[in-house]
Amino acid sequence: MTPDERARLFVALDLPSAAREILARWRESPLRDIPGLRPLPTDHLHATLCFLGSRPLAEIDAIAGACGVVAGEPPVASGFGEVLWLPRRRPGVLAVSLEDAGGALARIQATLSSALVAGGWYAPESRPFLAHVTVARVGSRTGRFRPPQLAPPPPVEVLCSSVTLYRSRLGPGGARYEPLRVVALGSDLGAADPMSVVRRFHASQAGFYAGASPDRELREVLAEDVVWHVPGASAIAGSHRGVDAVLSYLGRRRDMTDATFRVEVHGMAIIAGRVVQLAGGHAVRDGAEVSWETVGVFRVAGGRIAECWLIPFDQPAFDRIWS
Repeated sequence: MTPDERARLFVALDLPSAAREILARWRESPLRDIPGLRPLPTDHLHATLCFLGSRPLAEIDAIAGACGVVAGEPPVASGFGEVLWLPRRRPGVLAVSLEDAGGALARIQATLSSALVAGGWYAPESRPFLAHVTVARVGSRTGRFRPPQLAPPPPVEVLCSSVTLYRSRLGPGGARYEPLRVVALGSDLGAADPMSVVRRFHASQAGFYAGASPDRELREVLAEDVVWHVPGASAIAGSHRGVDAVLSYLGRRRDMTDATFRVEVHGMAIIAGRVVQLAGGHAVRDGAEVSWETVGVFRVAGGRIAECWLIPFDQPAFDRIWS
């Protein structure tokens, strides 16, 4: 492996083989009657959650570890929805939406996205997430293409039970997808790995700080007797003991910054059984943009954060920001 060697990566929600076969049979008629459509191989039928693009090979292990953040999510019972031509104005693919009435698919994608953004590996799209499966592509030589109306696939239950990090290898015969890490939904592997627990905390915290998520997800990664140590003489300083006190501390930081607080994790490692991370904070206070850098040390026990020590690089500046 050379320092500049890279891989094209994406993370997808896997479909059971029976669901892939149903889609493959359903598309036979459109492919027969509509010239210029190229089917995807049946084993390529999945719902992409995050497309990372070209990343250094050296990052793959860390990215694979971050994908474990969704291991605590239960398998998702979905179903085939409407037929989609994407993008709508000049379609390049034929796709089928996945139903997400309860928001489980969107939650998995948001949790995964937050963990990958925190690691610096993913830039989220500006468009809202749309769960769908691409089944065919419109050929580049098709010319002006007017997509017809198509009947949807049969209304069957689609139970999705795994998420996979894939490497896409391009070649003369098309792309070949190589699975690098499979995360079984409901396996709770994220709770067994301390770094995955901390990544899951950051993913939940991001939504909480933005004002978009209640504290329920944070409670699931914090021990009942968790202790949060914040040094200095600011309004948020002290040792916050118990899950309610820690959530109150996190909520105070959100309120003091009018939900503008963002955390950027630069990196983390396990040292002497603790998760040690370098992170930066960014927010708006009293109309001015502020930022700071910290070291965070996390003790994880029983799949939850039991204790955290926050260490600012510049304590006086940190106190001024939070006073």
